[in-house]
Amino acid sequence: MLTHTYSYQDCLDNSQKVSWKEDEILAGRQFDFSKRFLPNKLCGVDDIECLNEAERRTLNQIMGNAYCHIFAFVEEFIIPTITEAALQDAYGDEVRFRALLRFAEEELKHQELFRRSIDLFNQGFGATCGLLPDREAVAQAVRSKSQLAVLCLTTVIEWFTQLHYREHVRDHSGLDELFRDLLKFHWMEEAQHAKLDTLLIDEIAERATPAERETAIDEVIELGGAIDGLLAQQIELNIAALEQATERRFTKAEKEEITTHTQRAWRWTFLVSGLEHPNFVKLVGELTNEGQGKIRDVVDTLSAS
Repeated sequence: MLTHTYSYQDCLDNSQKVSWKEDEILAGRQFDFSKRFLPNKLCGVDDIECLNEAERRTLNQIMGNAYCHIFAFVEEFIIPTITEAALQDAYGDEVRFRALLRFAEEELKHQELFRRSIDLFNQGFGATCGLLPDREAVAQAVRSKSQLAVLCLTTVIEWFTQLHYREHVRDHSGLDELFRDLLKFHWMEEAQHAKLDTLLIDEIAERATPAERETAIDEVIELGGAIDGLLAQQIELNIAALEQATERRFTKAEKEEITTHTQRAWRWTFLVSGLEHPNFVKLVGELTNEGQGKIRDVVDTLSAS
């Protein structure tokens, strides 16, 4: 049903080719807190007038740490989803089975990579940074939706991971080298995952009714709203961490300014950049009659706020 050039064999071969271990990235290394972690496109700190340059850099680092946490957070629902998909044909296509099991294991590895990076950050940063709790409960809420919706949300995440690194981080030499490597090695394996998502979605779409496919996009939009709420919670935690790190208490107006700029950036980072990714737009157009219009309305609303 979907038009693509992906295969389980190619994804498996590429996964084996680029495979890495956490210690290859983290062992013996530290973050350089004299540098930023994220490009401004992914955090939005540059236009916050109530902060000086040092405070903007500190907020950038806090948001970089939270960026890693959010990936470990969302991958909680991806792992069981992919494992279940693999087990649906455990004695069938062996290449498919191996490719999907590697997918799940790599997501577990990514979680461990980001958790270790957060521990390393905490050792050097000098202040406690609050992070979103209850990842298991959120994963259960996501997985209460249809399998097609969950995989569509997964592919949104995989595609924006690709875009963030390739277009905004890879050539940004002013960023901390360790943080850039975290995103580089994450990207290397997510490149296969985005293709595997498409293969799985294609399998499900072949047996889904048109109504079920339309409903799946509605569910993705609903989940996007929930993600937006989680981002708002994390932004509040970021501001609290910035107050602690700078030993400064912000006024209500200052908090509103920080929130406005960072929320706009993170809505693009964690929602819009995936929802408007050409590969996702194409997929939705092939799955549904009305889905592209619904997604465009959401993107327009998020981009205008």
